Amino acid sequence: MKKLLFLFIFAISFANAQELTDIKIIAQKQMETYNSRNIEAYAALFSDEIKVYDFPKKLRYEGKDKLIKYYGDFFKKTPELYSFIEKRIITDNKIIDQEKVIYTKGGTPKEFVVMYVVEHGKIAEVYYIKR
Repeated sequence: MKKLLFLFIFAISFANAQELTDIKIIAQKQMETYNSRNIEAYAALFSDEIKVYDFPKKLRYEGKDKLIKYYGDFFKKTPELYSFIEKRIITDNKIIDQEKVIYTKGGTPKEFVVMYVVEHGKIAEVYYIKR
């Protein structure tokens, strides 16, 4: 019985560690594809039903088609775009990033705080906390 309990606890711990690793990978890929301005790779990280909010719950847009339109146009207009993480917190299925975005080479960074909610291996919700 003790062995079964140990195996059960180990399995749960392993599953939680794996999920955290997956979320870290998603967070890293999101930043990499944003910086490469690769709209196809970027959009692939998001749920088809993605919802993007201004915090706390003001819906900006919904659906991957709108995300592709918005970021596709944005990436085309900002060929020197670069973002980097100042601080990152990952807890449960949430990623909270303090980001700095530079729109033009040599430009002044603009600070953002963004929360990403991951469900079933995709980013399902985005909350812009500071813009």
